[in-house]
Formats: sequence, C-alpha cells, structure tokens
Amino acid sequence: MYMELPPCIGTKHGNSKDYVLKLLANLYSQKQAGCIWNEYMTDKLHDIGFKQSQIDECIFYRDDFIFIIYVDDGLFFGNCDDTLTFIIRQLKKAGLNIKDQSHPADYVGVNIKRNCDGTDKFTQRTLIDAII
Repeated sequence: MYMELPPCIGTKHGNSKDYVLKLLANLYSQKQAGCIWNEYMTDKLHDIGFKQSQIDECIFYRDDFIFIIYVDDGLFFGNCDDTLTFIIRQLKKAGLNIKDQSHPADYVGVNIKRNCDGTDKFTQRTLIDAII
C-alpha cells in the first residue's frame, strides 16, 4: 500500500508530488484493514492447528474447541480449561496480543448467561426491544 507524501515532508530531489511512501503496515482505517486482519488471523489460527469452517468463515475448530471471531473479538467454546489455556498460550506465542476476559456477559449484542447446570443461555433482548 502506498500513500502520497504529507505536505510537511519535502524531498531532496524533484517535486514531492512525484514521490510516494510505501507503508510497511496497514493503517486501521483503510478499506483493506479488515481483509488484511482477517487474513493474518486466519493464518495464525491455521498455524496452530485450527481449521476454518466451509460454511461460515468466522468459525474455526480444532478437536473439541470452537473459536468464533467477529472483527477483532473472539469467543472460545470447549470443555477443558487446561486445553483452552494451552491454546491461548499458543496464540500469544504466534504473536497475537490476546486477553482472556473469562466468561463473557455480552458478545456483539448477544447476552450470554451461564446457568447453574453449566449450560449457557443466549438472548438478544436489546435487539428485540429495539425492533419492537
């Protein structure tokens, strides 16, 4: 990706309008940022053994674990805390700066409640109220 020189930057030779800067990293607000981030994240997940769903590109799985990603937020589903801790360590070792925020109360507008029996209840009350 390239960008024009900002007005405050000059050149030793020629007109600064004849030069561009090559960006070594994508800028967050660029149209391509989401695509580049998705490609990067997908590569990292593949590197540690996750497979991408052929039905929904935001879902990845490995053995008994499922990882759902939406933009830059993700959820892990699995039944072994030790394995989940190991996967998070692998992701960090792969260069991803991730944070374990424990059990989520809300994820992209979906309310998540852990029941006493260990099951989870998913609701979208806010969305339903907004529609009604």
